[in-house]
Amino acid sequence: MAHIIIRALLLILFSSSVYGEVHGKLDLGGGWLDVDILESGKTIETLHMTGAKGDATVLIYEGIAVKGGFVYGWGDGQLRSGTVAAGYYLPLFKGFSILPTVGITFTYLSTRVDLSPDISDLKDLKERFRSDSPFIGFDFGYTFFEKWTIMGTYQYGWSRTHTKIKPFVSSKSHSDGPNYNLGIEYNFDEHWVINFGVGYNIMLSHEKHGLRGKGAKLGVAYYF
Repeated sequence: MAHIIIRALLLILFSSSVYGEVHGKLDLGGGWLDVDILESGKTIETLHMTGAKGDATVLIYEGIAVKGGFVYGWGDGQLRSGTVAAGYYLPLFKGFSILPTVGITFTYLSTRVDLSPDISDLKDLKERFRSDSPFIGFDFGYTFFEKWTIMGTYQYGWSRTHTKIKPFVSSKSHSDGPNYNLGIEYNFDEHWVINFGVGYNIMLSHEKHGLRGKGAKLGVAYYF
């Protein structure tokens, strides 16, 4: 399993939704990701990254679904995230379905930080966040034209994060918050689609320390 910081992204960005009578979906794309590091509710640093994201959703038995996914980002820092989840697919009416899920996201984020710009031993230090974040939520999909589908995700998670700045800082914290994703798909045929989505995630402690992720993705998916 992958390791990653507070699920920002959490972000960042974009679970797959299953709709119609399909057995599964594979989704892969790339885009951008911004991660804000917050202290007392204020942004002290923003990490700009390019990223890749992949998801898989499989219906295994009478509506029971399993999901997996990853996010990898690079740029101002390095982000790695992996998610596993299970749920139950519910076609509510023609063209519309939801997939309630429970799961967990593992996150690893590394960057460089200056504890003091005037002291060489306190400059350019490696800062690392590791977290695991159980969540509950749901995916939805709505086909409003023959080839167009709106898809989205809402999740609420609880994160345990280990922050380390070598060799001076090692701390653990708890935070919670929501994750939102919204996208649109265009079906070329019964198997292949192209999609675009945006996402937002924020995880804060009671002291309002934590992470906030924002991102966008353009990808292709295959239904089987």
